[in-house]
Amino acid sequence: MLNLANLAEEVQIAFRRRSKLKRGDFGDEASAPTESDIEETLKRLVSELGKSREEVFDALKNQTVDLVFTAHPTQSVRRSLLQKHGRIRNCLRQLYAKDITADDKQELDEALQREIQAAFRTDEIRRTPPTPQDEMRAGMSYFHETIWKGVPKFLRRIDTALKNIGINERLPYNAPLIQFSSWMGGDRDGNPRVTPEVTRDVCLLARMMAANLYFSQIEDLMFEVL
Repeated sequence: MLNLANLAEEVQIAFRRRSKLKRGDFGDEASAPTESDIEETLKRLVSELGKSREEVFDALKNQTVDLVFTAHPTQSVRRSLLQKHGRIRNCLRQLYAKDITADDKQELDEALQREIQAAFRTDEIRRTPPTPQDEMRAGMSYFHETIWKGVPKFLRRIDTALKNIGINERLPYNAPLIQFSSWMGGDRDGNPRVTPEVTRDVCLLARMMAANLYFSQIEDLMFEVL
């Protein structure tokens, strides 16, 4: 129940912020742009800290953030439940659309009810300890549901912010701004089940799942071109 409440609040906050951004309504401090906003941060580097646009661009394209996946069984969410939460989130986002028709709303309401009922019927607790391979599958599920589309969107926003402050160059495609590492299947700190063979299997599994993501994206691109 708390997970569903958090989902609804998350979607509502995002909708309200987007609405304020469209209207340019930043009357209250809570809704004003913060220093974490990309464009606002870049503007401050130039106007307040005296950095040139070239310095900002060079520093940005040469930095690297390494996101490390790790397994915390006490904090993990089952993959099946994570996918249901994703579908619930999508239904809520579509219900906020201004051009939604009565028929669309009814269909979304029914779909939302089905997903909520399915989530309630899904056991949140694993009855057997996950294997390192299970942990990798769960990690890749998070990757697919959030990072796979979120990182490119973030990089496009950086390009837009650079353009808005007068930098017409785009980030190089091979710039390693964000890279990924993983402890899953390789952490030997007190876990007797993690052996060299298990690490090899987990690496092969990760490579296979990554290849499937690339293949699916390339296939979509092929149909767009045709």
